[in-house]
Amino acid sequence: MRLWKLTPRHDSLWWCVDGKDPWQPHQDKAFGFIVRAENEDEARWLAHESAGGENDCIAGIRPWLDAQYSTCDELSPTGSRGVVLVNFRHG
Repeated sequence: MRLWKLTPRHDSLWWCVDGKDPWQPHQDKAFGFIVRAENEDEARWLAHESAGGENDCIAGIRPWLDAQYSTCDELSPTGSRGVVLVNFRHG
């Protein structure tokens, strides 16, 4: 198994559908996941299944499954010491 970090993409505005961001407003939405999975597709599906209101924000858009809306990076066991992901928001 491998570890994957998934986060919303906010590196450009081109991916927004009709100017809508699935993570706006911020209440009751997931903003990141660390998941254990065999591959990226499985990691994205696990995040999708554990998502919040971002899945229902824009009809037909499943942001954790779509690379235009979210990143999915494999985490290496090597690297510097530190927290990998903290993303906490109240509804």
